[in-house]
Amino acid sequence: MNRVRLYHALLAVLAIAAYLTGEINPYHAWLGYGVAGVIVLRLLWALGGERQAGLMRFYPKFEGLKLKGLATHPAISHLLMLGIALSLLTVVGTGIAMDQGRAFGLGAPRAESAAPAQGAEGTIRYRDAEHREDDEEGDRKKHGEDGPLSEVHEIAGTLLLVFVGLHVTYLLLFKRPLAKFMLFLPRTGKKKPVPPTST
Repeated sequence: MNRVRLYHALLAVLAIAAYLTGEINPYHAWLGYGVAGVIVLRLLWALGGERQAGLMRFYPKFEGLKLKGLATHPAISHLLMLGIALSLLTVVGTGIAMDQGRAFGLGAPRAESAAPAQGAEGTIRYRDAEHREDDEEGDRKKHGEDGPLSEVHEIAGTLLLVFVGLHVTYLLLFKRPLAKFMLFLPRTGKKKPVPPTST
């Protein structure tokens, strides 16, 4: 469970950092690739057969689901984790598809700006400014930054925030000891009295 907790913390830190750097490239892309790497390691770990790392934890089972005790039924927690997993995979997948390795210099480079030229009055102006803007807009569309892929990326990111918020709230309301454990917080409670020793 300690390894699960460390994986959880690493993934959370990388995902939060990627979200906060959404408009700062190439850092946003690098962090996104970091999240992808952690996901790949998690899948490989699950294939190892360890019970705590199994992917069935994301599959909700509705057997025995009744109105009484509904809030604490495992299916609720599993549904929230499944929503997080699907949103995260969508965000990472669309991000990688849009970047195409450019963050590491592997993909096609962005359109370069037109070279500046010296004007008659000593001011800097751009030759063919309209063509430069058209090239940049076409480059963004080509890489999905202004197209449907970008929309899916942003919607999935918003859904990820919603599912994470619901997940955290659910754990704090109904499974506080587990929430404290995953957040590296000390467990509070009554200490068992120490039995007196006979002398």
